[in-house]
Amino acid sequence: MRIQVDDVLDAFAPTLELIEDERQRAAFERLLNAGRDSLRRAVHDVLQEVVQEVNEAAAGAIVAQLIYQPDGLELTVNRPSPEEIPSTEFAFDFDQGDIDRLTLRLPSELKDIAALAAEQGGVSLNSWLIRLVSREAAQQVRERRGDREDREEPPEQRGGRSRRPGGGQSLKGWIGG
Repeated sequence: MRIQVDDVLDAFAPTLELIEDERQRAAFERLLNAGRDSLRRAVHDVLQEVVQEVNEAAAGAIVAQLIYQPDGLELTVNRPSPEEIPSTEFAFDFDQGDIDRLTLRLPSELKDIAALAAEQGGVSLNSWLIRLVSREAAQQVRERRGDREDREEPPEQRGGRSRRPGGGQSLKGWIGG
């Protein structure tokens, strides 16, 4: 997908036509033209952040890429083959000898869509569902682990309090009196 940043600035042309004073209109046009490079860079930076968020959220299922070209930005989105999709950062190690059965009730249309996705991925529906559940469970574990790490503050940021192994807290310092 080609993104033409100049089209954004060119969209101001009808508005500039509303300025009756030619000197003021010319001043605004010079201002807009002077900002073209800054706008190109700003749009590129914003889109690059979007691409990064999409790639992180997709976990390799799709790969978005933003390429800076002289005539505009090029946004590509590709779906890698199943072999190219990276494994999850947090992998579960399952004992393949210990398998439980699960009855899963799905609307038939959803089952057909899942079966088609599995077929396109070159795996059985069962394998596809196992991968999907594993990926989602791993994501949940990562998010919970990240939340815990975000909430943990070093003792120096907790006002001198330190965590004790038993889970209690102790305060350090002088008590005025």
